[in-house]
Amino acid sequence: MKILFACLMVACLVGSSFGEVRAHDVLDSPGNCIKAAVVLPLLGGPGDAPIIPVQVNGIEAAMYVSPMFGHVMVHDSGTLWFPLGADMPLKAQNGAVTLTSRTLLDDVQIGPMDLGAMRANLLDGQAEHRVDGRPLIGMLGLGSEVFSGTDILFDIPNGKLAFLKFRTDKACKDAAHRLMGTQAHVVELRRGALIAVRANATSQDMVLDPDLSETALPTSWGDALNLTSDDIRHELIVTTQYVGISVGHQYVLNVLDIGGYNPGPLNVLFQSDISTAALGGDVFRKAAVLLDRDAGQAFFLPETENTSRPTLHFHFDENHAGHTAVTQKTGQIEAGVK
Repeated sequence: MKILFACLMVACLVGSSFGEVRAHDVLDSPGNCIKAAVVLPLLGGPGDAPIIPVQVNGIEAAMYVSPMFGHVMVHDSGTLWFPLGADMPLKAQNGAVTLTSRTLLDDVQIGPMDLGAMRANLLDGQAEHRVDGRPLIGMLGLGSEVFSGTDILFDIPNGKLAFLKFRTDKACKDAAHRLMGTQAHVVELRRGALIAVRANATSQDMVLDPDLSETALPTSWGDALNLTSDDIRHELIVTTQYVGISVGHQYVLNVLDIGGYNPGPLNVLFQSDISTAALGGDVFRKAAVLLDRDAGQAFFLPETENTSRPTLHFHFDENHAGHTAVTQKTGQIEAGVK
C-alpha cells in the first residue's frame, strides 16, 4: 500500500479544483486510470477516528471524516464562527436526538480540492480539541452529496486517506480491482456505507463507521451468533456516550466474514439501544478500505500498522465514559476509564 500511495502522489499531481490529471496513453497501471486524486495525512493516531486537515473560510482547521454520516457538522472555534440559522434536529447512533442549527460554510478546501460553499449543521459549544495546531471543528460527513461522485480510500494502518476519481471508459472498468490487488476482499456496497457480512452462517447488514473505536452490534445479533442474553450480560460492561449514554457489554468475537476476510478477534460492543450494527475503527486499523461508490463495491486489503503517530482517543460521536466489571466469585467491582 505504501507503493500505491507513492504512485498516487507522483502520477496524480494536483492541479485545479480537484487536482485533475490527464491519463496516460498506456493503461497497464491502475494509476493511469485515476483521473484525479488527493492524498492526505491522517492527523490522529491509529486508535483515533480519521481526522484530516482542511481549510474552512480561509482558516486552517481539522475535521473528522466518516462515510456513515450524511451531514457536515461544525463547532465554532475562536475566530472561526458560523452564522446561526433555523433549528434542525439530528439523530445519533443510539436514537438520541440533538438540536443543531443550520449554517453555511463560505468556502471549504481539502488540499487542492476547492469545494466552495457548503451547508452544515452548527453544534452547540466551542470546539474543544486541537490537532497539529489546528482546531478540530467537527465532522465532514462523506455520505453528503458533495462526495457522491468520489471514491474514498482509508489506509489507517499507514496514516493516509485518499479521495479518488477513476476513469469510466472500458479499459478502466476494473481499475479499483487492479489498484487494491489480488489480496483484497470485495463486498457489495449499498447506500454509500452499508455492506453485508456473515456472522456464523447468517448474513447481516452493517454500516461502515471508522469514527467508532470498536465494532458495535445490537444485542439482537446474539441469536445469529448463538449467544444467549446471559452470555452477553456476563461480559465487561462499557458505557458509551453518543448524544445520550448507552450501556453495553464487551465481547470478543472472531466469526465476522467480510467477503471472505476475517479481521480476527474483535472486542465488539453489544448495545441494546442501537438498531444497526457498525464496523468500527478496529476493522479499519487492520485493513486498507476502498469505497468504490460508482461500482457499488467495498475492498478490504489486510494491512499491518505502519504509523508512529500517538493515539489521542479522539472520536466525534463516541466517548467511552468507563467500564465496570463484577467478579462473580468475590463480588468485587473493578472500575476504570478507557
